[in-house]
Amino acid sequence: MRRRVAGSVLRKVRIVRTTAGEPTDDVDAVRPTDPGPGYRALARNSAIAAGAVVANGLLSAVILALCASFGQTGEIAAYTVVTSALAFVLIVVSGGSALLYLNGTEEQRTLVRSQWTLVVVPGLLLGVLVVGAFYAHRGYDATALAAAGVVALGNGLAQLQTADFSRRMRFLASAVLMCGSKAASLVMVLLGAPLTVALAAAGLTQLVVGEVVLGGDGSLRRERFRELSLRRALAGYRSSRHLFGFALGDLYVARFATLVLSLVATPAVMGSFGALITAYQAIGGVVQSALQVPMVARARRRLGFEYSAHPAHFSVVVALLCAVPMAAAVAWLAPWLTGTMLSLPHREAAGWLTLFMLALPFMAVSRALMFNWIGDGHYGRATRAMAVLAALLTVAVTLGVPRFGPLGAAAATAAAEVSALVVILLFARRLAGLAPAGRRATSLRARSGRQPR
Repeated sequence: MRRRVAGSVLRKVRIVRTTAGEPTDDVDAVRPTDPGPGYRALARNSAIAAGAVVANGLLSAVILALCASFGQTGEIAAYTVVTSALAFVLIVVSGGSALLYLNGTEEQRTLVRSQWTLVVVPGLLLGVLVVGAFYAHRGYDATALAAAGVVALGNGLAQLQTADFSRRMRFLASAVLMCGSKAASLVMVLLGAPLTVALAAAGLTQLVVGEVVLGGDGSLRRERFRELSLRRALAGYRSSRHLFGFALGDLYVARFATLVLSLVATPAVMGSFGALITAYQAIGGVVQSALQVPMVARARRRLGFEYSAHPAHFSVVVALLCAVPMAAAVAWLAPWLTGTMLSLPHREAAGWLTLFMLALPFMAVSRALMFNWIGDGHYGRATRAMAVLAALLTVAVTLGVPRFGPLGAAAATAAAEVSALVVILLFARRLAGLAPAGRRATSLRARSGRQPR
């Protein structure tokens, strides 16, 4: 009797749905099902993921401060311009494929591997040559530019490796690798190595060690290259088209207010505003790292790896627990942070920072809902929600920045996040009302811990 039940369960998880709605045989889904992690495990993993981003950011700040004190301003400049330019190139040539690699079926992950190996990495190499030649002509050190290009390539490949760890819920191992690599870079800098060389050497070592830790589950192993084809690479772009729109919209939301303000503000004002919006985005990155944990759990349930079910409000709780304390603390300390710690010359900068912190909880909740949809395979919903946010931000920035400058940019960010969350909640409520009775029954069965018959 037990054998018949086990065989039935394996047959049920063998067929999974792709984003196009067609069944496919997923190699990973044939594994015996797992009840999945509970709320405490997910909360712990969220804390680990967020903490790793914080620790990595602090180590990066220490490294940059040391290099500045050692007089390595040329190294810092080369690292900044190359990584910034190639980050844009990576978005264009890869689209949302990194998210598809994390949340998609095994067949879709194969498409993404072909896409990255045959298109993305060559595109980054070409970008390294073009960007390096441009800035070398402008007087930057060629060796530093080349090493910074290696750093950018390693960061791109590390996205897939991090997704391999996250997909298997191995967040602690990923955090140790990330922070260990940055700590090794710090040691190398202290021993006299140039910034770009230290980051490149430690990054490449991280990739090698990560593949060893992953073992047969690693996606950069030699046997994976037998699956590569240009046809699969092109199919990867079709499969990730919705997530490409999401990634592009996310980049637009992060940069649009700054770009518009740069057209009307002085360089001195832009320096102060840039420091604050960078801090806001860094804190938002911590929140989104924590939200990736429940997103991965939802994707694993959808793909048949486990039968656990976590309601949408679990991600919202994680978002609020991360965002609200940080927003309240930073808003309270805003006068000290802007006037004493950062020594910004503009007194009104504390008000700008406070408005960004007002936007943070609303941003966190909206991203929690978007990540839930991505984890459930509803990529189009997440992209439409991001498009709504981008449209609202465009209107708010266009109206506020020309008249109020940086205050208008910060207020536009807050207003757009609040308004977008209202629209997204109404949309989510409408979807819940239209959900078929069978889907709600399935959700109730999963929530009670019973397997479907």
